[in-house]
Amino acid sequence: MPPDHPLRALLPFLPLLIVLPIVYFRMRKLSKGQPLKLGRLWIRPAVLMVVATLILWAPVPGVSRHFNLNEWAILLAAGAAGAVAGWYMGRTMTIEVHPEDGTLMVQGGQLEIIIMLALILGRSGLSTGLRLEGRAWHLDVLLITDALIVFTAALFTMRSMEMYLRARRVMKGV
Repeated sequence: MPPDHPLRALLPFLPLLIVLPIVYFRMRKLSKGQPLKLGRLWIRPAVLMVVATLILWAPVPGVSRHFNLNEWAILLAAGAAGAVAGWYMGRTMTIEVHPEDGTLMVQGGQLEIIIMLALILGRSGLSTGLRLEGRAWHLDVLLITDALIVFTAALFTMRSMEMYLRARRVMKGV
C-alpha cells in the first residue's frame, strides 16, 4: 500500500477491528457453562509452549540473538508474572459438576476476558509505540516482544494447571 493511501491511517486499528468481534463472541460463550474435558486441558498449553520456544529460538534475519544474563532475568520475570496472573485467572473460572449427567462444567469469569483484551490491546499499542519511539528510548523491541510471548505462554499454562488441579478436587468431592 502506498504511503499516501487513505486507508493507511486505519492500519493501526486493524487488530482492534479483528479482536473486538472475537472478544464479543468469546464473552457470550464464557457466560454459559461449557463441558470441561480434563484429558484435553493440556493441549493448549503444550502448543503455546512449543510455539513460544520456537519463536524465542528461531533466528531473526539480520540479527544475531544471544540472551545475556539481564535478558534472561527479564524473561524469567515475565514468565513468573504470567504464571501468577494465570493462576489467578484460572481461579476466576467456576468449575462444578453438572447435576443431571455428572460431567464437569466450567464457566469463565469476566476477568479472563479483560486480561485477554488488555494483552491484545497492550501488545498492539506497544508495538506501535515501540516502532515509533523505541530507538529514542533505547528499548530492545525484540526483548519486549519475547517477554510478552513468555508472559502469555506462562499465563495460559498456569491457568490450565490450576483448572486441572481444581477440577480433580471437584471430581473427588462427588
